[in-house]
Amino acid sequence: MNVSLPVTLEDFVRRKVAAGEFQSADDMVCQALRLLQEQEAWRADASRKIGEGWDEAKAGLLRTPEEVRQSLAARKETWQEGVHSH
Repeated sequence: MNVSLPVTLEDFVRRKVAAGEFQSADDMVCQALRLLQEQEAWRADASRKIGEGWDEAKAGLLRTPEEVRQSLAARKETWQEGVHSH
């Protein structure tokens, strides 16, 4: 597959490869597409979770503010552990 890029994007790719951030233009494009896939999956998951939460709220299954705080604190801790382990 060959892809045509606008000159500004072509220059951007060349600069990134020249700076050693990517092995080749193909490598950069592949990594960019992987990020796009991850973003799409994240959005789909977030949308699903929002839908589930909305359904639970309509059904009267609401959490107390304290339950929400505890859940967020646990998620923050898990996230921080993941960030610091890399």
